[in-house]
Amino acid sequence: MRIKTIFIIVSILLIFQVAPLILSLFSVDIKTMLIADTFGSEVSRDAVLMFETFAFVLSSVIIGIICLILGSLSIRDLSALRRLSFLLFVIMGFLALPDLIFGISGKPTAPIPVIIANLLTMGILLYGAKRGNI
Repeated sequence: MRIKTIFIIVSILLIFQVAPLILSLFSVDIKTMLIADTFGSEVSRDAVLMFETFAFVLSSVIIGIICLILGSLSIRDLSALRRLSFLLFVIMGFLALPDLIFGISGKPTAPIPVIIANLLTMGILLYGAKRGNI
């Protein structure tokens, strides 16, 4: 499979993963739903502020990663693209690690579809690092 196709698929999966956080910045209903999943129905103003900060920072980081991926579509060197695919795999692994640890330990975590999309993203990027072509 072409690495550039892999990068486009990964970008779409990342948009899917970050969409709830971005929407929570603009929609009170979505924000309330996400906060209630984690903190319960009774939340303090500090918890809401912490969630808003978390959503803004993580959304910004993911959008930055998407821009990096889309910007790398102009690279023509196969070894550079494979190396970049592996490095993105590592970054996605560190983004998935807290969700996996919290999920195993029974603590509140991201929704299951987001976790599955992140693991799928990691698998696609690892495939690109090993067998991707131009």
